This record gives sequence, structure tokens and C-alpha cells, in this order.
Amino acid sequence: MADIRSALADHAAPGRHGTPGQAPGVVLREVSGAGLVQVAAWPDTVEAAMARLAGLAGIAAPETTRIATAGTDVTLFRLAPERFWIAGAAADRLREAVAGAFAPEEAVVTDLGHSRTVLRVSGPEVRAFLARSIAIDLDPAAFPLHSVAQTALHHVGVLVHFAAGTPEGDAFDLYIPRSFALSHWHWLTHLAEPFGYEVREALAAASG
Repeated sequence: MADIRSALADHAAPGRHGTPGQAPGVVLREVSGAGLVQVAAWPDTVEAAMARLAGLAGIAAPETTRIATAGTDVTLFRLAPERFWIAGAAADRLREAVAGAFAPEEAVVTDLGHSRTVLRVSGPEVRAFLARSIAIDLDPAAFPLHSVAQTALHHVGVLVHFAAGTPEGDAFDLYIPRSFALSHWHWLTHLAEPFGYEVREALAAASG
């Protein structure tokens, strides 16, 4: 498989912006090496597909579209009753095994690795920052760890995943269509100016 060139290449240089002398309220970085494979089953095969997918990934398949299941290097999302995403560093490793595990009448497997850019947004002000751009209640009581939502960000459909809790603030991954990634990057950095923000080197998917 050809290497995936970042849609943000030459546009996401590390550095601090917005509030000199203060700790950044928001941290922005790309997640690199995040493969993405879609498995779309049929209504009468979805239960068997879930069991097979869980066996291949080594973690339970999600029962709902609201909560993802996550392992060390793989996350499973349920985007619709019969449609799943395998994301993370392990997605590329699992691609061929997943493709070979399903006959066409059981499920359709599609490599989406080139179709999305994943941005990780974190920091002590991350919820206030995201509240300016997405219409989701991100309070931890309403949106706990590994919650997932499909919503609009700057008029474009994205997937939002509460990926991790960190000492400097919770971290959310935004799965953005690649063709909109650069315009969204510029828009998000502009939106982050009042909070003060730091751009960091890309985060390897396996360490996320």
C-alpha cells in the first residue's frame, strides 16, 4: 500500500500561538498512521459479522453507535446498525485479514485510510473550544470516555471521539474528510486563538 501523505504537510508546524506567556488552553495535532477500514454488513448477517470482527480485532464490537470499543492500537466504531469502522495503527495490519474474512453476501469491506484526516484536540479548555464549533453536549456526564458522535463541523460531516483523558485535559479525535482537512485546520487554529493554542508534532496512532 502506498504511504499516505498528510493533508496538512507543511501547514502544521509546531509552536505556540495566541496568548504569550500563558500555558495553552488548547493543543492541536494530527494523528499519523491511523488506518481506517469499513465493514458494512447486511441486516441478516450483522450479528455474525460483529462476532467475527471482534475476534479479528481482539476487542468486543460496539453494541451502540454512541460508544466505541478500544484496545491498545485499535478502536471499533459503529456508525450505523450494520456499518462499522476499524481505526488505529492496527487497522492497516488487519485490513487483509478482515477483507478475507467476509464473503460479499456477508459484508462489504472498504479501505478508507486515504479518506480521512484525524486531528487530536486536547487541553484544559478543550470543551469550551469545541463548544464553539459543534452542537454536542460534551460534559463528561453526557459524553463519557469513548463516546462517539457524528455531527457537522464548519458545515462538513465529521466523527467526534472522546479518545483519552490526559493530565493536561481530555483528548478528542476528529475524523475529517481529507479534502476538507486543510481548510478545517486553518479554521480551527483561528477559533483557538482566544484560548491560546499549541501545535505539536503528529501523534503516532499506536500511542493514542
